[in-house]
Amino acid sequence: MPTPALTPATLTPPAVRRREILRLAVPAFGALIAEPLFLLADSAIVGHLGVAELAGVGLASAVLHTAVGLMVFLAYSTTPAVARAIGNGQLPKALAAGRDGVWLALVLGVVLAAAGFVAAEPLLDLMGARGEVRSFAVDYLRWSMPGLVAMLLIFAGTGVLRGLQDTRTPLAVAAAGFTANIVLNLLLVYGLRLSVTGSALGTSIAQWAMALVYVVMVQRNARNHGVSLLPDWRGIRALAKVGSWLMLRTLSLRIAILATVLVATAQGPVNLAAHQLAMTVFTFLAFALDALAIAAQ
Repeated sequence: MPTPALTPATLTPPAVRRREILRLAVPAFGALIAEPLFLLADSAIVGHLGVAELAGVGLASAVLHTAVGLMVFLAYSTTPAVARAIGNGQLPKALAAGRDGVWLALVLGVVLAAAGFVAAEPLLDLMGARGEVRSFAVDYLRWSMPGLVAMLLIFAGTGVLRGLQDTRTPLAVAAAGFTANIVLNLLLVYGLRLSVTGSALGTSIAQWAMALVYVVMVQRNARNHGVSLLPDWRGIRALAKVGSWLMLRTLSLRIAILATVLVATAQGPVNLAAHQLAMTVFTFLAFALDALAIAAQ
């Protein structure tokens, strides 16, 4: 009978591996729930304005999170690219992969944000938006577009740090961003009476603050190790190719979720507002499982 090959995995005691997984997974969970927490905070603050406002935010969020969900590959393709290079002792190559991920996120973010701003009304009409709900949904979606660019940069930046086995920094950034989001939303929604526009604007500002932290970190690490800040289009194409399959899988899931939103929209603002709250809690819980997936990755 052949002797099993000795690898780092077989040499590491199971208890040590479990501790290592938890070391990565627990902080990763905190960072993963940043976006659901943003949505929870928005829902709680907007919910006190009225049913139509909450229903509008729910409808716009379904469109927004479809776009964001399709781009989650920016984190999940960047992480293994960086991690493999680190495992091979090629730190400059790892940082170059992270840089390319950030550039890809920026390009896709700008394109999607511009398209979303222009197509906000037709998209929401297709979702069945009417009356006050439609007006609030258009406002929230358009003012969320700047934050969409930031979220994609956050995905890429988080992927870089995960590949470097640093899940604590994303947790700290997420906690600071969540706190800033609540303060800004309260100020803009209630203090300046900007309604759902204030909620979207406050979230976008908080997301950009988080994104800038990641961009500066990636830039500084690249510069310190002599890695060019200019994109390598071959590297960008490789990341996009890996992510295309994940995008297809995510699209199938989002179609199912959008179908439930269409049904809730047809049933009126009260049911749509209730659906928004239920899906926010569901999304929050679902991200807990992804923390273990990231540690394994």
